[in-house]
This record gives sequence, C-alpha cells and structure tokens, in this order.
Amino acid sequence: MRNRLVLFCLFFLTYSFAQIPESIDSLTVFLKTQPRDTTYVLALNDYAFLKVQEGEYDAVAKAINQMETLSKKWHYGTGFYKVMNMRGVVEYSKQNSQKAMDYFLQGNDIIKQYKLPKKTYQNSLNNIGIIYEQMGDRENATLYSMRLIEFQEKHQLEPLKTNPYDQIGKNLKFSKKYEEALVYFRKALSIETRYKNYTGMAIGENNIGNLYDDLKKPQEAIKHFETGLRYAEKANYQLLQTDLLINIGRMYQQLKRYEKAEDCFEKSERICMQLEVTKPLKTLYQSMGDLYFSQKQYAKAEQYYLKSLAIAKSIDDPQYLYSINQALADLKAQTGNYKVAFDYKVQAEIYKDSTFKIETAQNTENLLRKYETKKKEQEIVTLSAQNTVKNLQIENANKQKWYFMFGILALGIIGSLLFYQSRNRKKVNDKLQLLNNELDQANKVKTRFFSILNHDLRSPVSNLIHFLHLQKESPELLDAESKKRLENKTILGAENLLTSMGDILLWSKGQMENFAPKMKKVAVSSLFEDTSKHFSSEEKVKITFENPQHIELNTDENYLKTIVRNLTGNAIKALDKTEYPTIQWKAWQENNQTFLSITDNGSGGTQEQFKALYDDSEVVGIQTGLGLHLIRDLAKAIDCIIEVDSKPKQGTSFTLKFP
Repeated sequence: MRNRLVLFCLFFLTYSFAQIPESIDSLTVFLKTQPRDTTYVLALNDYAFLKVQEGEYDAVAKAINQMETLSKKWHYGTGFYKVMNMRGVVEYSKQNSQKAMDYFLQGNDIIKQYKLPKKTYQNSLNNIGIIYEQMGDRENATLYSMRLIEFQEKHQLEPLKTNPYDQIGKNLKFSKKYEEALVYFRKALSIETRYKNYTGMAIGENNIGNLYDDLKKPQEAIKHFETGLRYAEKANYQLLQTDLLINIGRMYQQLKRYEKAEDCFEKSERICMQLEVTKPLKTLYQSMGDLYFSQKQYAKAEQYYLKSLAIAKSIDDPQYLYSINQALADLKAQTGNYKVAFDYKVQAEIYKDSTFKIETAQNTENLLRKYETKKKEQEIVTLSAQNTVKNLQIENANKQKWYFMFGILALGIIGSLLFYQSRNRKKVNDKLQLLNNELDQANKVKTRFFSILNHDLRSPVSNLIHFLHLQKESPELLDAESKKRLENKTILGAENLLTSMGDILLWSKGQMENFAPKMKKVAVSSLFEDTSKHFSSEEKVKITFENPQHIELNTDENYLKTIVRNLTGNAIKALDKTEYPTIQWKAWQENNQTFLSITDNGSGGTQEQFKALYDDSEVVGIQTGLGLHLIRDLAKAIDCIIEVDSKPKQGTSFTLKFP
C-alpha cells in the first residue's frame, strides 16, 4: 500500500507537461503514429510509468532504451534526465531503494550539466527526498525537503510540491513533536486545497488523522479520516480509499464501536477484491484479526491472522511477518495453547532478528558512503592547500616555531594568573557567603527572641498590673476574702511569669545554638499539669485534660510547652464572648502515631486567620506578637504536624501529630 502511494507522488515527478494522452491505450496509439522527436521521448516516459504500475518491466525496459537512443540522437538533456529518473522509478517499484537513489542522484547531476529548467530541479529534489524517507534516512529526507521548500518558494514555482511538507511533518511526528508536525501537515493540505487536488487533499487528511491517532484522540482522527475518504471517493482513488477505511475501522475499534469497525473493514476488503490487489489485504486482515481478538472471538481472529500471514510470506516482508507471528502468539497464549504460542513466538523473534539485520546493513552502508565521501573531499581540500602554500610554509617555518613557543609561554603565564586570581576570588566569596549566612541566621534568631518576649510575657504582666491597679484605685471594693484571693492570684501570676521567663530564656538559648531542639522522653501528663497551673487564674474558662493512656513523647519539652501554652492562650482569647466557655485537651495513640488535640467551643474562624501556621512568608510583627508564627516554627523543629478544623459558631480544634 505504502509503495503505491509513493508511486503516486513519483507520477507527478515523471509525468510530462506536453499535450500527451493519459491512458495506456491512447499512449500506445500515439506512439505508433507520431514522429520520433522530443515529444515522442516524453510520451515514452509516460508510457513507461504506466507500465511500471502494471508490473510489466520488459515493456518498461524497451521504452527506456528507446528514450535513451532518441535523446542521444537529438542531444536532448531533458530526455537524458527522464531516462535516469525512470530507471530510479523502476528500481523503487522493485523495492531497491538504494539503486533508485543512485539513479535519482545521477539525474540531479544531468540537470546541472544541461542547465535544465527549475521545474525539473524541483521534481528531482522531491524524488530524492521521497527515497531518503523510504530508506529510513530521516536526516537527509528532512534536508532535501527543506531545500525543496526553500527552492520552490524562492522561485515561486507552480504547482508547489506538497510532499516535502508531508515528509517533514512525518519526521516531526516520529520525534513526537506533534504541534510542529501539524503545522507542516496543514500547510500541505492548504496547498492541495488551493489546487483542488482531491487526491492530495485525501492524503493530507490521512496524515493529520494518523497524527491524532498517535495522540490517542480517536474522535478527532475519525473526522480527518472520513473527510479524507470523501476526497478519495471524489478523486476515484480506490487504493487510498482502502487505507482510509482501515484507519477509520481501527479508530472505531478503539472506541469499542465494533459494528462500525467491522463495516469499514468489509468495505475495504470489497474494494481490494475489486482491484485484485494483495498487499493492502495484509494490513486489513491483521486489523480484522485484532477486532475479533478484542471481542474474544478467537476462531475468527485466528482465521484473519492466518490470511494476513500467508500474504506476508508471499511478499517476503520481514517486518510484517514479525508483527503477525507476534499477534498469533498472543492469541494462542490467550486460548491456553502455549505450545503453538511458543512456536509462533520463535518465528516472530527470527523475523525480528532478520529485520534488525536488514536495517543494520542499510545503515552501515549509508554511514560508510558518507564517511568515504567526506574523506575524499577532505583529501582534495588538503592537497590543494598544500600546493598553494608549500613555499610560504618552508620560508616561515622557523619564525612560526618561535612564535608558537612564545605564544604557549604567554598563554601559560596568563592561565596561571587567571587560575590564581579565580581561586582567591572563590575563597573570598566562600567566606563572604558564610558570614552572610551567619548574619542572616542571627537576625532570624533575634526576631524570634523578641517576638517570644512580646507574646509570652505581655499577657502575664498585663494581669499583674490589672490586679495591682484594682488594689490601689478601688480598695473599698475588696473585702478581706476577695483581697486575700487577689493577693494569692497575684503571687501565682508572678510565679507563672517567672516560669515563663525561664522557659523563654531556655528557648532563646536554644535559638542561639542554631535552633536545635534537645529531644528526650516527656510525659504528656507533665505538660498538662504545667498548662493547668499556668492558666489557673482563668476562672471563667473550664479547661479539662484527658490522657487515659499516660502517653510519653520523644520531643523537646520546652518547645512543646511553648506550643501548648500558645494554643491554650489563643483558645482562651477566642472564648471571650462565649457563654459557658470550655477547652478540652486530649492525648491518644493510633496507628503508631501520637496525637494531641485542643478543642474550644468558641466562634470559630476562617482558614485565612490560621494562614501563619502553614505559610512561611507570613512575617512576625512586634505589635501583634508571635502567635501562630511561633507555633509554626517550633512545630517544624520537632517534626510535629498541626491540622486545624474550624467551623463558624461551632468552635475550633487543633490536632498535633507526632511520628
């Protein structure tokens, strides 16, 4: 199938522009009645091409020999090119790509020798690009495609050749650069649409459909395949219709619309039988086998796989023999017939090795040709240069030697100086970086220290001042019992303040020592006792503690105390306008993790209010205190994760998770 499509492209490379009949019968009559002139050579060229399509190579050879004889008689440069070009077409039709390439390259030389029209050179570039692509040499195929695009656009040649756009698009698709490939495919399609060339439009839509198939977008692929099918029907290009129907069927199979897929495959089969072509059937039958295999109709699938295998053997296609044997191996394995599956698998591997050897031989031959050509060019350039400058080299040899030695010495000195300077600069930069890091760390420690002083000392001192002002300014409001109670609270508050100062000084010491926590076993009950004692003056708020498992944690006691106190203080503030305010501390273990939670029945809040717990960019403010910033930094230092669950008018719950 693929070779037929490429022969279609070659048809437009070889077909004449003179007023010559197009059908084989009309050409036969024309050749019997017309004089032997240059137009006759062009008619022979068209006759030979049609005979190539029919596989009548003896008739083609006779026509080529006549073309060559007449071209020599008339010294007809275009005829010499047509001879060489047609020989390339013949070799390509026989799948001798390398021989075809040799003839096409010789044809290109004839164009230059006889200075043939630009249209001929346009055709030659197109031909060479097609063959390179068929040989798998994507690099040269792309190179010639780019040359052709530049050449035909520069000289405004009409009609433009769309094959180079298709080739570049296919190479980009092969490299999975799908967006770039789509640009080239659409460019080719737009050109064919401008010329209203339905065959070219069908090929363009087929290329775009295959691209969407690679992108796993079967719906998009179907749209382009079906549009291409309509164009192929308008052009009456039945062979291309079979390819498009197979592609549409494959897409419907991917969408599990099996009846539609089967209908497309059957239409393609009918066209192939009508045309009496064999090669497309190998693709069709494997696709039909895949369809029935996906529906677990294994007997039908095997029937079509075997048909495809027979065709692949008849045309000796190693790549396809590998593919179909692999499919049969999978089918037999699925039905439990592992012995036969193994035999098919062995055959698949044999053809795989054969395919690999063919590709390797071709690639090796190409690389060797490139190497030899390059080597010859280098030898010619070197010999020419030696002849031109030989005397001058002898005359200046000694001078150059001394210049060379002085140059090396100067470069050595300069290099040593640069190396020494670079090393010293690196040392200085490293020292400056270290000092900057230490200064930055010191600034962070200072900020944390002052924030803690602001947050943890302000509230206790405020309570003490409140008690003292009450005793001084309104002593008459206090009876003996109230006075004694306030004095006790004042003493207790002062003791708590002293405890807080000790904790803060101890924490700040840890900050000065690179903010490294001191991990040890800590009883959760001691944390609860410390918290209860610290907030004993808060009579309005009921604080309860639950620790039925008597849990111990491996953590830094001072860090965790500060976290617990801050969370409790924040909860008390949130309960300011709550009737019957309560706070509940709980400790439990689950799935090898320890959990602490504090829950209040306050008014709740939004996630934005707790942003400082999870956003490091939130800055600590002196006026607002440390708050959630302190909790965030301390929790991170002891590998503690804090989660917040806050609902409006239902309260807030903080959960501390420890590994």
